[in-house]
Amino acid sequence: MPDKRARKSAKKPAAKKTAKKPAKKPAARKPRAPRKRMLDPNDPHFIPGIFNYCDRWCERCEFSHRCHNFAENELYFGEDPEARDVTNPKFQKTLKRIYADAQKILDAALAKATTVPDPNAIEAAAAHEKHVERRARAIGQKETKLAITYAHMVDEWFNNELRLPLEHVQDLERRVETGEVSVATAKGDLVRLNDCVEVIRWYQHFIFVKLGRAFSSLVEEQERPEIAHEKDSDGTAKVALISMDRSIEAWSALSEMFPQKADSILEIQVVLSRLRTSLSAKFPEARKFIRPGFDEPR
Repeated sequence: MPDKRARKSAKKPAAKKTAKKPAKKPAARKPRAPRKRMLDPNDPHFIPGIFNYCDRWCERCEFSHRCHNFAENELYFGEDPEARDVTNPKFQKTLKRIYADAQKILDAALAKATTVPDPNAIEAAAAHEKHVERRARAIGQKETKLAITYAHMVDEWFNNELRLPLEHVQDLERRVETGEVSVATAKGDLVRLNDCVEVIRWYQHFIFVKLGRAFSSLVEEQERPEIAHEKDSDGTAKVALISMDRSIEAWSALSEMFPQKADSILEIQVVLSRLRTSLSAKFPEARKFIRPGFDEPR
């Protein structure tokens, strides 16, 4: 019988060492999307109603930092160019968020309402809106036709003269190489050309849109004396007139740059000038309208 002490002293087979598993690091938290900061439209920093009588060209507006609408858009779209590209999925996503927020505001307003909307009142409002549209089209028929004609003429001119800007750039490059003009002068001409094209294209269809609102507001003011003093029609007509002023100036600059096209440009300017004269006759007080921010003392 084996000795007990021998049995105790017998070494047991060493246990296999298992590699220690590294401690799991806590999963990194996904960064939270920045919460949408609520903007108070009554904040004195913002100019009340400035966005009602602007040309929607925020990039060139000196008052964009004091516009509530601009600030709201910046919160939604930020500085991401993809979010502003209508062909990009990010734009569609942002648009859905805007609609969802608008729906929440509408739902909250309906929840606070003490009365149930009357179907008859809704039908009457829709009928009134159609009536206003018909009258506005009748009153502004001449001007809206001229605005449409002008927009078509702009497209036709640029489609026919696409080679002009390219030839102009090539000519400037040649003159810089030969020392006829300085680099600074050439850059100035290019900036001027680009500015003219941008101005014309920006207001090309904008004028027609503003005419529609001006005549609709005019009808409302004629039929509702309680809002006649607001003169939204004059304010909107003034924006359209300023758009025509700037467009005519841009065309004049193009005529100087391309004298060989002076006749075709003059035809366009004549149509635009006729429209401006006709609109001024129907809204004689438009130029006197004081637009918030733009026309107020600084």
